[in-house]
Amino acid sequence: MITYGVTAIQNKPSLLKEMVLGEIVDKRAHTTLGFFISAKYEKYIKTVIEKIEQDEKMAKLKRLKQHQDIEFLEIGVDDGL
Repeated sequence: MITYGVTAIQNKPSLLKEMVLGEIVDKRAHTTLGFFISAKYEKYIKTVIEKIEQDEKMAKLKRLKQHQDIEFLEIGVDDGL
């Protein structure tokens, strides 16, 4: 995968037409801003991206539920004393 800087894309927008897959970074902040995937490959990876997003949401919900369960237990213990 090729890495593209924000400044390079701003100076030469035609890079986006040439890209198939690329990582877009802010070199000054040393931060990855995201990834670029050509639209012609969208149908192939759309289901994978949706699955990843769904898994991330489920993981967040499980962490939230676990946190709420712990808070409930702490409240129950404090009330009993």
